[in-house]
Amino acid sequence: MEEWQGYEKIRRFRDNQKQQTELKYKESVAVFEEHAEHLYELLKQKESIEEAYKKSLVEPTKIATLSSYHQYLHFLTPAILQVQQKVDQARGEMQKLQEKVSEDYIEVKKIDKIIEKKKEASYQIEKRNEALMMDEISLRQFMHK
Repeated sequence: MEEWQGYEKIRRFRDNQKQQTELKYKESVAVFEEHAEHLYELLKQKESIEEAYKKSLVEPTKIATLSSYHQYLHFLTPAILQVQQKVDQARGEMQKLQEKVSEDYIEVKKIDKIIEKKKEASYQIEKRNEALMMDEISLRQFMHK
C-alpha cells in the first residue's frame, strides 16, 4: 500500500463530513427562509392594519372597528417579536453552518494537496529508481563486453 493511499481514506472521511455539513446547512437555510417568510407575512399584515387604522381615524368609523384594529395590532406586536427571535436564531445557525462548510471544504482541499504531493514524490522516487536501474544495467552490459 502506497503512503498516499492512507490519505485517500482520510480524504473520503473528511469529504463525507463536508457533505453532511452541507446537508445541515441546506436544512438551516430552509428553516431560516420559513421563519423569514412568516415574519414578512406578519409585518405585511401589521402594515395593512396600520393603514386601515389611519384611514379609519380620518373617516367616520365605528369605535368597535377602531378598537378591533388596536387589539389586532396589540396582538401582532409580540408575535412579530417572537418570530424575529426565531429568524435571528435561524440566521445564526445558518451562518455557523456556512462557516463549518467552508472549513470542511478547506480541510478536503488541504488533504487533496497532500495526496497530490505524496503521489508526485512517489512518482519521482520511482523515476529515480528506474534511472538507477537503467544505469546499473548499462554498466553491467559495458562490463561484459
